[in-house]
Amino acid sequence: MFRLFRGIKKKTSDSYFLALDIGTDFVKALVCEANGKKGRILGVGIKQQKLGDMNSGVVTDIASVIANCHSAIREAENMANVSTKKMILGISGELVKGATNTTSYVRRDANSKIDLSELKNIVHKVQWKAFDTVRSQLSHETGYSEIDVKLVNAAIVDVRIDGYKVTNPIGFQGKEVTLSIFNAFAPLVHYGALQTIAAEIDKELLAIAAEPYALTRALGYEDGGQFSAVFIDIGGGTTNVAVVRNGAVEGTKMFTVGGRTFTKRLSQSLNIAYKEAEDIKLAYSNDKLERQSNKIVREAMKIDADVWLSGVVLTLEDFEELDSLPSKILLSGGGAHLPEIKEALESREWYQGLPFTRKPQVNFLNTKLISNLLDETKLLKEPQDVMPMALANLALEFMNEEQLLSKVLKKVVRLMQI
Repeated sequence: MFRLFRGIKKKTSDSYFLALDIGTDFVKALVCEANGKKGRILGVGIKQQKLGDMNSGVVTDIASVIANCHSAIREAENMANVSTKKMILGISGELVKGATNTTSYVRRDANSKIDLSELKNIVHKVQWKAFDTVRSQLSHETGYSEIDVKLVNAAIVDVRIDGYKVTNPIGFQGKEVTLSIFNAFAPLVHYGALQTIAAEIDKELLAIAAEPYALTRALGYEDGGQFSAVFIDIGGGTTNVAVVRNGAVEGTKMFTVGGRTFTKRLSQSLNIAYKEAEDIKLAYSNDKLERQSNKIVREAMKIDADVWLSGVVLTLEDFEELDSLPSKILLSGGGAHLPEIKEALESREWYQGLPFTRKPQVNFLNTKLISNLLDETKLLKEPQDVMPMALANLALEFMNEEQLLSKVLKKVVRLMQI
């Protein structure tokens, strides 16, 4: 029966697209269909990476990662019986930095109405100023020269004219135009590796997107833009942290403690191979160990949970320009399964030195909360499935880009990425 269907040609259409999440432990591919602002997930593909393929979210073996990507894509496209032409690719890693900069532009003639030509000029000047600020900051933090830092993606998060919030400035009068623009940057060596991978996959690239930013856009909140939360995604090699206040992403940061750190600790404590330690860790996370084994594993996990929590505190301290932090924490990623993660956040007094107005409430980011996407495969249920779905959701935004401001910014960004 299987052979009869092998020769059937896959369906193709401009509405089909691919979301590719290249994680330290797994490559995950989703085949989706866009239908206006909503989408359907038609196929899922997963391929485990070897230990030497990635390190802390950064590609270390391009050829091997490309082979893993092809494998995951093939599985997803076969499941969907669809051939995709477009793709969004996620980027993470400790050296990917994102920040929102607010810059004001004073107009010569406050009484004239803003037209398209002036708007382009304003966006251009404001974005270049933000670009220079964040690029020099990243260069200072990482030791890379400014030339070796590349802009990954940019988004306008707020526009005001003389303090009055607008979505499209054209036709308005006023003296001062204030734009808040989120910019994500990565070192050229990291960004270039992903560009090489994208070229080998040979699909139209909708975007290489900073994964923490994609996460902040995933919920499709409809509450007038007042949504605020700290997003924490615990992957294999890194933990991504993003702060959203009043619907606008304030910044994204990462640190190099993820699921692999806990597995290595277990491997050393029990003197067993890494693969066996990973299996035991997963069994422990799913509460499938007998009592004595559970106790031994728990002791080992607690040590690294403390290290991980210190990383969270140091990362949130980096948001020093914020006078307050949202008191809602949303967890995602494969590492979020470990009981010690939620426990550490809920049972310690770690937050007291940080500008939280009250003790933060900790919840898991559920795939069902990504309301713009319908999972027809019924396979995406776990915290680690949130990130590829967040990328697919962001791809929907790019495919439905109607806002004039976004289009103007996109043109400016293209010039900066050359």
